[in-house]
Amino acid sequence: MSAEDDGYIIQRALTGELADIASPVRKFFDERFTNGLREAQRRYREAAPSLIVPPAPTSEANPGTIGTAADWLLRFLVHPHPDLDLAMMGCASCVAAGIQIPQATLAEVLHPLGMKPPDRPARAVMTFNGPCEGTKAEPATLYRACWALALLSEAYRGGPDVAALGPLGRFRGHALSADDLLSLAPGAGLNQLARLRQVFEATLLPALALRRGTWAVGPTFAGSELMNADADLVAAELLLEVKTTAKKPSLGVADLFQLLGYALLDYDDAFGISAMGLFSAKYGYLATWELNSFLHELSDRHVSLAVIRSQFRDLLMRHSARRR
Repeated sequence: MSAEDDGYIIQRALTGELADIASPVRKFFDERFTNGLREAQRRYREAAPSLIVPPAPTSEANPGTIGTAADWLLRFLVHPHPDLDLAMMGCASCVAAGIQIPQATLAEVLHPLGMKPPDRPARAVMTFNGPCEGTKAEPATLYRACWALALLSEAYRGGPDVAALGPLGRFRGHALSADDLLSLAPGAGLNQLARLRQVFEATLLPALALRRGTWAVGPTFAGSELMNADADLVAAELLLEVKTTAKKPSLGVADLFQLLGYALLDYDDAFGISAMGLFSAKYGYLATWELNSFLHELSDRHVSLAVIRSQFRDLLMRHSARRR
């Protein structure tokens, strides 16, 4: 790292830091994992199938919210009662933006899913012995609830300003009812979730069903104490991220470094991550890599996972605002 990084303070989530080429976090990955990147990208690109879920018009459904809602949908498909902390923290961001979401409103949204708002945030990542059967909720109800949970998740990740400027902002100064919250799901977005569910059930879930062991939905890591970072899924040592962009799969730097970042943030090896996977949902394309071998390939030299994790932890300890 250069001397100009000495005063840098990390204040964004992992994805935000990786998007900024001036961030010490992005530099850390650029300096270590680009020697073999082009060859890995070529193989990934050449193996990609054709598009099977065309995108919704952006004027009708926000692509980012579709992705976040699809994340929630997958959580409900692999566990009937996934952890709701991410959405609950989004409620706090909404309150800070002047948007009131009563507990009774959340209870009404969650009731058809066989759930209720938690009394307090969970103290640890929820793990379970997977695979297990997912929700039996009526599909249309499930999709609307996933959209609502996605909006709350985006409010948490983006903060009160994002909550105020997004669809929830129209209710500033008012207390939302369940109907208000569920009505924010556009028809085009609900259609996308229905089609993505078909892809999940035809392609991804059968592959994951072979992985028996400890699973975690929406896991955070030891390093998440220093920088916000929550992955999509860990399924019996496989770290998985799901992408819903319609762009031709290309193993972009941001997606790859995001996966690597999650693996390195698991400082204490709590999940025993031995493989990484990227599922491009609109193509039904699942690619997986053995973690240690992939680190060696990208670096074009031998890499110790324990050493690289320690180096990344030291970097975050020097630059994280949470250590100030």
